Amino acid sequence: MEQEVVKQKIAEWLARLLEEKNLFLVDVRISMGRKIEVFADSDTGITIEECAVISRFLEKHLDGSGIVPDNYILESSSPGMSNALRVPRQYKKRIGRIFEIDKNDGAHIEATLLKADDEQITLQEILPELKKKDKKKGAKEEEPKEFVVKYTDIKKAVLQFKF
Repeated sequence: MEQEVVKQKIAEWLARLLEEKNLFLVDVRISMGRKIEVFADSDTGITIEECAVISRFLEKHLDGSGIVPDNYILESSSPGMSNALRVPRQYKKRIGRIFEIDKNDGAHIEATLLKADDEQITLQEILPELKKKDKKKGAKEEEPKEFVVKYTDIKKAVLQFKF
């Protein structure tokens, strides 16, 4: 069966379970025709126990369904902090964090996430710090600019871990 159809069926099966547990589906990946990876999350994170519940639930639906090979491999997990964000709800829980964003037009942005809704995000540019000698000369610090990016314009957005 076509991968997109299998992904859609898995999303349909999981919809009610995830809603009941206040979780959301981030992504379903299928590789080698038999390995199925399901990534779920919540606004407060996801536990190993919740991942196990998702796996057991899906196994009951997949076994004997005929939409995947009998020797399929199923993995359920959180999307991980280093993976690209896929759904608006992931952005909403990371307000105040720094992102590297590649836009569809080729632009690369490093900025702080200020706001997120279901259509777009608001970012604040990160300005380079003034050098000590520039500060002594009385150079004026710029105000960081805010800008809006629609989700449809984002090719990839990754959380940064800079300290």
